[in-house]
Amino acid sequence: MNSSFQLFARRVRSDWFFQYKALRMAVDWVIAIYFVIPLIIVAGYQYYSWWATQPSWFSWISLFMVGAVFYVFTWLGTIRYFVEEGDQLFLRQNRRWFQHLMRLGHRYSLVLQGITTLLLMFVFLPLLVQVYGFRVPQLISLWLITYLLKINLGLLRQLVALRMQGFLHWIVRIVAFAGLFFVYQKLVAAISQNALYIWAVHLLLLVLAVFLSKIRLQEKGAFFADIARERDSRMRIVSLMLIRVTERKRKPKRKRPLLFKNSQRLFKGKGAGNGIADLLVKSFFRNGTQWKQTIQFAALISAAMFIMPGPLKITVWIIAACALVFWRKSFCKDELRTPFLTLFPIQDTEKHQALQLSTPILVLPALILISLCMGISFFTWWGPVLMVGAAFPLAYGTSSVFTSWY
Repeated sequence: MNSSFQLFARRVRSDWFFQYKALRMAVDWVIAIYFVIPLIIVAGYQYYSWWATQPSWFSWISLFMVGAVFYVFTWLGTIRYFVEEGDQLFLRQNRRWFQHLMRLGHRYSLVLQGITTLLLMFVFLPLLVQVYGFRVPQLISLWLITYLLKINLGLLRQLVALRMQGFLHWIVRIVAFAGLFFVYQKLVAAISQNALYIWAVHLLLLVLAVFLSKIRLQEKGAFFADIARERDSRMRIVSLMLIRVTERKRKPKRKRPLLFKNSQRLFKGKGAGNGIADLLVKSFFRNGTQWKQTIQFAALISAAMFIMPGPLKITVWIIAACALVFWRKSFCKDELRTPFLTLFPIQDTEKHQALQLSTPILVLPALILISLCMGISFFTWWGPVLMVGAAFPLAYGTSSVFTSWY
């Protein structure tokens, strides 16, 4: 290589070729001809028809819901620097090349995120223009606010991850996710109302992005974290395709679990079904990743309850319960396929019984929190009592429906 730019270009080409080969693993010519191409044609025709005649269900989608989708999008993706393990042997000795490679990767990520934000805007364009009456300045403003927030969040997440670890790191992320959600919704509402101060917010976010970029590129001790992040970004498509076939490596971090230390029985009665149900419940509540994701989900839905109109709250409440049940059912079925349990001749009927016993228990903690916040949002004394009480039949009812088949 004669320059750091040629090295960067080679790594980008290698990454794109790797992603292409990963997609070819899932989409062969049969799937492309009989599924992908017809789906693209139908989606394109449907998109065109939305401009001519808006479907009635467009009126069900509020600007708040669109803002929620855009906000979740800002948390996806990351800033890449295209560093590799071998760079610590040779490239890091040439500081000028290494810094230039990181700056090129940073700029590449900024351009790519701008394009993906533009594609998201394009998908929602008929709704924004035909229903909410957005004009060109408002569309540009929405694109800028989403794009700049996405950049700042990507840089901030990296800086926080370098300085914080463990539980404190996740608490900061959860608080930031919930707090910025309301800020972003206020900005989207201001854009729809043609508020003049929104352009000052653009300038502020731009200055903040430049400032954070400078700090991040000068950060010391981030080399191995950048390598791990680059590896995860490169393997994202492959990981999605292999999520059901790869074995999870279990590395317990505690000698004694925080919950259920004495391994007491949770379900009375004999039989393999009760024992497996005990195992599923304890496995979930001892899983830190499941708890973190559950807290994030419950915090987001609970916060949304204070903004949405009354009838929509009930709909989202029921949808959240169904999502939680489906989530818990998937977790339990994954646990039932672990190598340890496959050593025993457990019948499907016993696994099904365990699934029916454990799923409502796993759903209730998050659903009770969501129901409590929903009841508080009614601003009546009976609201929290009624909704928390209704959480129990909803949890057991949805669990009964979704676990009626194994």
